[in-house]
Amino acid sequence: MELLKQLSEKQMKKDKFGFEGGSIILWNKKISLIWIILIGIVLHFIIVVIQNEIDNNDLNRIGIETSAIVKDVRKIGSKGVIRCSYTFRVNNLIYTGSVDDDYYKTGDTIQILYLKKSPEVNRDKKFLDKINK
Repeated sequence: MELLKQLSEKQMKKDKFGFEGGSIILWNKKISLIWIILIGIVLHFIIVVIQNEIDNNDLNRIGIETSAIVKDVRKIGSKGVIRCSYTFRVNNLIYTGSVDDDYYKTGDTIQILYLKKSPEVNRDKKFLDKINK
């Protein structure tokens, strides 16, 4: 009878996130899955930010300048951000990119920088000049 009482109390026990069993044992420590997910999200964010910085530095150092044509200008989100999409050609292949700014109109020709080894990594030259001041 006492064993049944202990089992039912254990089944009713919930951790601070409202469920039991939402953890794993790692290096002899019990770690909540919520913490693991949060750490994963933070690590992903850090990796993306670092990769963008690396790409921007590479574009400034060894980027190839070319012309692109603005194909689409539209408002995105609720804060009035204007996104301009552009296309450019490298070795008879068409690549696209975008910049969030309101100084371009559809059909404008703009200068962009791209990486020779991977043209899908490209940025508006004005954008790079602005962030490198």
